[in-house]
Amino acid sequence: MRLQWLVAITIVLCTLAPGQDKFPMTCHPFQTIEVQHPIDSSCGLTGTGKGGSALQNQTKNNFCAGTTYQTITQQDLLSKQAKVAALPGYLQWDQENMPTSRAGFVSLGEGTAVQFVGYVVEAHYADLTSGESVNCEVKDDEASNDIHIALAPQPGVTNQCLSNSAEMVPHYRPASWNVTYLQKIGHSTLVRVSGQLMYDADHKICGEQGFSASDNPSRMSGWEIHPVYNFEVCAQQSGSTCSQWLSLSDWVASPAAKARPVKAKPGRSTSGAAPQN
Repeated sequence: MRLQWLVAITIVLCTLAPGQDKFPMTCHPFQTIEVQHPIDSSCGLTGTGKGGSALQNQTKNNFCAGTTYQTITQQDLLSKQAKVAALPGYLQWDQENMPTSRAGFVSLGEGTAVQFVGYVVEAHYADLTSGESVNCEVKDDEASNDIHIALAPQPGVTNQCLSNSAEMVPHYRPASWNVTYLQKIGHSTLVRVSGQLMYDADHKICGEQGFSASDNPSRMSGWEIHPVYNFEVCAQQSGSTCSQWLSLSDWVASPAAKARPVKAKPGRSTSGAAPQN
């Protein structure tokens, strides 16, 4: 009887272990191209986070901001960054000391649906070595980690400290949303990235005290499009103007994409491309 009780208790504890939850995909901004992954059955909204980390993880996994997108520019993100820097405790925030309230971020626009038009600077699977609490610290698995995308308003930017970030999270991520195809887009083709605006409070930005390219993504603002709801590539471009947008999944199947060579995965740049996101 004692053995049976021990087995029962073990099963309950395993069931209640942090992160061991089915992901509740209650809103579906890209439902027609969703692909279910193993992490969707084992990692819930808050991942393995606790306290402020759990709150941020839940925000990172919000697919319910809607699809009525407001245009946002890099200057808008810089302006919001300056206002975040004035919030109490800002200088002390890090991975071990996260804000226990998101109210300050919400007042600045967190949770709204936004859209950014610009160019891809770089894209990579993040946190493959260390794992990340939002994704239940799964390591060495591209399908279970975010795709970090550095974006800029001008073509040809190579310094990632001049970029802003978007994140494609692993939950139900479409097959066409992968680093290989993002790299094929190149640095001179316009893209339009839509999703939720959120603030990543556990990383420093370029130029701040405590910033390290090995611990933080190189970018000029902690505001991100996270998660990405839609990613489009310009099919008809004239200078900095686009007259025809294709979803990434449609662009991948187009002759223009098939004609572009697959680029080798880049190493870390001198601007400090970090493996974190």
